[in-house]
Formats: sequence, structure tokens, C-alpha cells
Amino acid sequence: MSSQRQSVKNPSTKDLKALEKFVVPYSNHTGDIRFHLAYPNHYWVAMSNLGFQAVYDILARDQRVIVERGFLPETSEEPEQRKAKWRSFESNRLLADCDILGFSLSFETDYPHLLRILNNQGLLFRTWQERENAAAQSKFAMPIIIAGGTAVTLNPEPVADFLDAIVIGEAEELLPEFMDVFHRAKMEGWSREQTLLALAQIEGVYVPRFYEPHFAEDGPVRRIVARDDVPPRPRRRFVRDLSKFKTYSRILTPETEFKSMFLTETGRGCEMGCRFCVAGYIYRPIRKRSEESLQETVQIGLENSDAVGFVGAAVSSHKSIAKLAQSVAEQGGRASLSSIMSQRVSKMLAASISESEYKTVALAPEAGSTRLRRAAGKRVDNEQVIAAARELAEAGIRGFKLYFIVGLPTETDEDVDAIAALATAVRNAVTEISKGSGRLAWVALSINPFIPKASTPFQWEPMLDTKILSAKIERVRKLVMKVPNLELRFEPPKESYFQGLLSRGDRRVGRLLFEVEQRNESWKWLMRRTKDSIVEGVPPVDFYVSRRIGFNEVLPWEAVDSLIPRSLLEREAMRAHHGEHWTQPRAEGQPMVEEEEFTLRGAV
Repeated sequence: MSSQRQSVKNPSTKDLKALEKFVVPYSNHTGDIRFHLAYPNHYWVAMSNLGFQAVYDILARDQRVIVERGFLPETSEEPEQRKAKWRSFESNRLLADCDILGFSLSFETDYPHLLRILNNQGLLFRTWQERENAAAQSKFAMPIIIAGGTAVTLNPEPVADFLDAIVIGEAEELLPEFMDVFHRAKMEGWSREQTLLALAQIEGVYVPRFYEPHFAEDGPVRRIVARDDVPPRPRRRFVRDLSKFKTYSRILTPETEFKSMFLTETGRGCEMGCRFCVAGYIYRPIRKRSEESLQETVQIGLENSDAVGFVGAAVSSHKSIAKLAQSVAEQGGRASLSSIMSQRVSKMLAASISESEYKTVALAPEAGSTRLRRAAGKRVDNEQVIAAARELAEAGIRGFKLYFIVGLPTETDEDVDAIAALATAVRNAVTEISKGSGRLAWVALSINPFIPKASTPFQWEPMLDTKILSAKIERVRKLVMKVPNLELRFEPPKESYFQGLLSRGDRRVGRLLFEVEQRNESWKWLMRRTKDSIVEGVPPVDFYVSRRIGFNEVLPWEAVDSLIPRSLLEREAMRAHHGEHWTQPRAEGQPMVEEEEFTLRGAV
């Protein structure tokens, strides 16, 4: 998520508060649990995150809780401000001055910010034992430090030593149970050990100190040993009936990526099952909100904003999305979709987006060739991508963002060249249609390196060296550099490599992050030493990122149970290299992945 601000430069907390509009009014109750909910990034990024707002809503509705927000402060050149203790957004309290300090972690790249905030508040310790010793010696109560979000649900281990408890999965039903236990603990004066032991019994709560990883001499995890009085593996928590909960913007502000757009979630999970994609696996089973439920939230949105954004992993696959978008347009609003599947673009959907006055859409072919796309599990042909772009251009869309990945397993030079060819073909199609309309269509080609993610079929795959990835991007650049109305954007491979470390790291990676923070360095310092053993007993960065992991290895993130059968992931990984059981895209209405593949182990 971009943190580029184009409105107020370095606004004060007072300025930001004045710009906020609460869609839902919250009562000023006086609870006995003070909860500081922190997003380890700037306000601009944090308030663009719908998950962060959803958790805030759950806590703000709990009469026992006083919840305040915390953000990474804007960069200041004043030395005294750099040394100042950071404070809560609502009442200017120290972030550490609370009962629970909770972090929302959607992205691994915010892990260094997490450590920076803890360090600033005097809460950063190398191990949980050191944290407990400090708590015992402190004159003041030390808060319970927790975290949740997609990043730690996938792999909590790189930050496990810095947290007392981690929420694995979805919070709607879990968080009230968490607060029930904590409220009782506070009322009855339980010790920290008693409190954490009780919290560990809640499905979806992982208390790292009760689980000890053991490592083999050559580096990999050998086994993970749980204490006898806690579940052997905490299970990912998910909401079976999404209709019980409405997830939409609770606070609107122009100081976000989406300006004052009202966001509403259409569902969770994706039927595509792309082998590199987190959303297609960690949000299983697929759950879509009903049209009636979404119509209700659309009306709330239009009462508070002139723009409604539909968000989710597979928004365009919702059977009513075209109708919903058209409804927004008919009421004078603007509708936006966070993602559009090429094979799901219809005339009605294209028209509804155009009528909403949003003239830029994003398509994600991911790979340039149909062969590589199918190996990666993305079931769409080049012809469908071009046809979708044409349909949208004919409806009046003039801006196109195309997302591609380089470095996918089985990729060849021909596949890389095919990225430029497909992007150029889309550009040619949309500019031809837009001629004479007064505004020529344009295409932004975005390229990101492949990063192996936990709980996906590609979790065992190595990530390519940054020099090789850079060469692939340069290869595409040379092919498109002279194509007018086609702009190339890309994520720096070194930044992606760092993300790969956090994605596949074990608990020892936390010691690397600790070292970086103690040195007051950034992740770039670490990426200049990927082959070195920086901290004694911790393998080099390359060990985690560029090594193919064997199917026989214990994976660090298997400390928790994702509910996705390992056999499914192994089978899909093998299919990528040895071919699929199908040769043509599925017919309209057929599931992209067989139903049995969506059966959660022990959950249904």
C-alpha cells in the first residue's frame, strides 16, 4: 500500500482528527480495560486498511474497553522529536500506558516498524523471558502485547519472541472471547502466566512462549514442542457465517490511499486457487456476502460518501457485483472494484464502472504466457485478458494497470518476453478503441518479483537472486521502453527479497530484526549481508529465501494449524512442475478448483 500523500503535508494529530468522519457513532463509555490498537505504519497507510478499522469497531463497541489508536509518527528532522515517546492518537497517552497493546500486521514489511515502536516504548526485549523479568521488576504494569492480521496468520514466527499472544485468523468471533478472558483475569488479579495460559485455550490464539522450536545442526526446524497444558497446534480461526458481521469503513478521512471512499468487503477467499497467492488459501473456505447485505452497506456508504469501493480477494466473481456497482452509479455515486478477473468482465460490469466515473481499472494476468499462467494456477488465457481490456475500453475506461510477476517457478526467458508482448497487445487494443474519444487510453505495467508465501503450494520454492530478478525486469523494460502510452513500474528486488525472508523465516529471524533495530539500521543494511551469519546461531538470509525447502522438512509456520491440508499443497506444487489434469479453462459457473480441495481439515 502506497504511503505517498498528496494532500496535507505532515499533518498534525489535530489536523487529522478534524478531517475524520465517523460513519458509526461510538459512545464515550468508561471501561476498565485500556486497549491501544497500533498499526505499525503511518496514519495514511493504517486508515487505508479495512481490517484495522474492523478490529477498531469490535473493540469500540465493547463497553468494557477504552480503545485508542496508535500509528508510526511522521518522520521528523528534530532530534528531540525523534527521541520522544510516541503517544496514542485519541488522548495523547504513551502507547505503553495500557492493559493491552495490540498490533495489526497485514504486511511482513511492517515488522521492523513493530520493533521500532516497542523499542520506543521500552518494551523491546530479545526473548520473552527478558520481557517477563522486566515486567516483574517494573513499578508499573507492563501491557500484554498481542498482534493479529494476515502476515502473522501466515507465519507468526519471525516476531513471535516479541509478542505475548498472536491471533491466528479472523477476529470477529475470537476477539470478544479474548476480551472475556482478559476481563476476568484483570478483575480477579491473575498473574501474567495465568492470563496467557487461559488465553492459549481460545481457538485461534497462539502464545509463542508455550511452544519451543528445535533446530537441526544444518539449519532447518527439526520439531516444535508444545507444553502439555496448551493445544498441540493452535488452529486458524475463521468466521463460518460472514452475514453475521458487516465489514465496512467506520471512519472516513481524505488522508488515506482511497481519499474519503467508503469501503465494503464483498467476501473472503478466491476460487481461482493460484499457487502463489495467499488469498486463495488462507481465507478458505470461500464465503460471499449476500446481495441484500451488501445493498444495506452500500446505502450506508452513499449516506456518508460519494464513492463506494468493493474490496475482497475476488470482487468481480461475486454474482451480484455488476448489479451492485450499477446501483451505486444510478444513485449518483462512484463505484470502484479492488480487483477484476479478466474472465469475469461483462458488458454490464464494464458499463457500471464507467458510469461511476472511475476511469482506471486493474487487471492481473500475473504471467505473460498462458503456459506459465496455468503452471502458476491462474486459469485465464491471453485472449481473455485482451478481450477484457477491450470490453472495458469500449465502455469508456481509459486507464489500465496490469500486474505481473517475474521469477515464478518454471519461468523461462520466453515467458519474460511474453510479459512485454501481452502488455503491448493490451495497450494496442485499448488505444485503438480510445482514438477519437478525446483522451487516449494508457497502460501502467507493474512488475513484482515472486515471493514464496507460507500456506501456499509455492511455499517450498526458492526465490531468485536479486541480480537475476533485476535482469528480468530490465529485459522487459528494454522491450517496452519505446512503446507510447505504456509505463513500466516495478518493486525493487531487494525489497522483495527482504519480504521473502520474513515470509519464510523461523523464530531465529527475529534475532536478525532485533540486531537491525539495536543498530538503528534499516532492512537495507541486512540485505547487503545476505550471505553472512550476522548473529551467532542464525543462518544467513539466503538460507531462508533462496533455498528450495524439502517436502520432508518441518516448516516454521507449522507451529500453527492453517487448516489447509499439507497433502493439497504438495499436490498443487507438483502439478506446477509436471502439468495439470485439465487442458482448457473451466466453463462459466464451474468452480476453478475442485470442491474437495476447499474442505478444511477438521473444520467441516
